[in-house]
Amino acid sequence: MKINATHEVPTNASTTFKLLIDPDVLVRTVPGLKTLQLIGDNEYAAELELGIKAVKGHYKGTVKLVDVVDGEEFRLLMDGQGKLGFVQQDILIKLEQVSNDQTIVNCDGVATIGGVLAGVGNRMLGGVAKLLMGQFFKALSKEASNYNNVNAGT
Repeated sequence: MKINATHEVPTNASTTFKLLIDPDVLVRTVPGLKTLQLIGDNEYAAELELGIKAVKGHYKGTVKLVDVVDGEEFRLLMDGQGKLGFVQQDILIKLEQVSNDQTIVNCDGVATIGGVLAGVGNRMLGGVAKLLMGQFFKALSKEASNYNNVNAGT
């Protein structure tokens, strides 16, 4: 399944990048993410619990950042498993600063799905992925606004 999305974040590229790689921010913003613990160089163990009908369940896996160019881009490699199957993702995240208070985040990659999840179908899973990414970027934008407000006086 192809993953391709573009989202705007209301802060500069440097801050957007920091937010995108901060485990505490991600636990607050990624729908269903319960834990994200550092286990190696830019590698994390993750636990996710989703309540969306087609993918409902508990998943465990790893998240790794590779090809990191600070403030500009990174590849996000994810590998997760649950009772319904597995998901592997390889997504290139690129940041494009439009202004001091606006950054476009481009996500381009692929997800491989197996097990019962694969039987749900790419069309339905694509809709779920779009929904979850929308929720994530809405929460990330709120984090960015909060970050800007807290750091406005410094």
